[in-house]
Amino acid sequence: MKRLWDKGEALNELMHDLTVGDDPESDRNLVIYDAVGSAAHAKMLAKVGLLSDADLNSLLSGLREVVTRGSSDSFTIDPILEDVHTAIEAFLSERCGEAGKRIHTARSRNDQVILAVRLFLRSKAHQTSLLLETLAQTIATRYDELEAIPMPGYTHLQPAMPSSAGMWLHSYFEGVLELLRDGEALRKSLDAQPLGGGAGFGTSFPIDREMVARLLGFSRVQRSPIDVNNSRGRYELRTIRWWEDVASLLEKFACDVMLFTTREFGFLSLPNDLTTGSSIMPQKRNPDLVELLRGRASRIRGAEAELQSVMAKLPSSYHRDLQYTKAPLFRAWNEIQRIISMGNLIFQSFALDIDRLRELMHPELYATYAANRLVQNGKAFRDAYREVGKQVTSGTLDISGLAEDFGPAQRATQLGMKSARGEFEALRRDRAIAAAKLYELEAAVLQ
Repeated sequence: MKRLWDKGEALNELMHDLTVGDDPESDRNLVIYDAVGSAAHAKMLAKVGLLSDADLNSLLSGLREVVTRGSSDSFTIDPILEDVHTAIEAFLSERCGEAGKRIHTARSRNDQVILAVRLFLRSKAHQTSLLLETLAQTIATRYDELEAIPMPGYTHLQPAMPSSAGMWLHSYFEGVLELLRDGEALRKSLDAQPLGGGAGFGTSFPIDREMVARLLGFSRVQRSPIDVNNSRGRYELRTIRWWEDVASLLEKFACDVMLFTTREFGFLSLPNDLTTGSSIMPQKRNPDLVELLRGRASRIRGAEAELQSVMAKLPSSYHRDLQYTKAPLFRAWNEIQRIISMGNLIFQSFALDIDRLRELMHPELYATYAANRLVQNGKAFRDAYREVGKQVTSGTLDISGLAEDFGPAQRATQLGMKSARGEFEALRRDRAIAAAKLYELEAAVLQ
């Protein structure tokens, strides 16, 4: 086994260990994507006359085996081979003979890794949206169950106006819907085929980059070979920032749950199997899952900061520092899956104490409605505001019949939720169609 660039010279082993780093392990995330990209590249080489049909068929057979092993996480990368690209080429050279030695024609590891990561990002963008769709469906189900239950609304953590469980849940459904829109925009951004830039300055071979784009389901080619290298980390950062937004929404939900489950609020509870006990206080049940959901958002932010720090100081073209753009990406992907799953589980499991909620619907919550009633009877709002303020202070506020004034807000929530559900179904359908098409293309390119 040899490095791709090995020409027989000795290499300091400590230097080798320091430069290879964690790639032999972390690059296992890219096995399938590098194999799919290599299959498209091989088909293109055959089409332009740089690879025989026999060599192509041999390589495709070998790459299918790589994908099978990658799918079961059994494709290993020996540290001497540095990375997934060398490991796959070494595997093909051993299995396919001379054909394996030809697979690297007209490409560099520079643009090879960019294509593999681009395919990884595209796949994970779809998978993230699928997780968010499941979360949205959970929220919609809880909305249907709890829509009409009254709930005090708070600003500055002080009682403010009447609200409802439906209004609260609708806000999170809309938040997830916005994230799904952002995911659609991200996938359009990722829709550029980078392979063919070589080491960053093109190639003298008569390659067909558009063919590779068609085979892999990209709608366009990333035109500038220097920009191909300059974009390494850019798309990763864009994806992590999207995941950061997802984590932030669920972090806010976790903070709500933390607050609402306190004895002082007491209108929300978690089942015992989603809490832990204290090692010293027999009475305690702790919402550790919620706290850890809140804390995990910081890990996504940490990955974003790490990636941004690597990229911020680099001039144009390829630099070895770019190797460090992979680890925070893979960590962030592992985190966001857990974050969404934790959020979904909590949305599924919380219970509301209806009696406690009704108890907390204090008269002052309706003060704004009382002022509005006076305005409807002809009084200027500022005068009505001051009059009701005095009534609240003196304890003489009469809220008779004011509860029904929440009706318009609740109906607006119902209409908003109905509209949001329609948009959600359209987004989900379009994403599923696009994902199925890409899956078919990626499977076909290996045949």
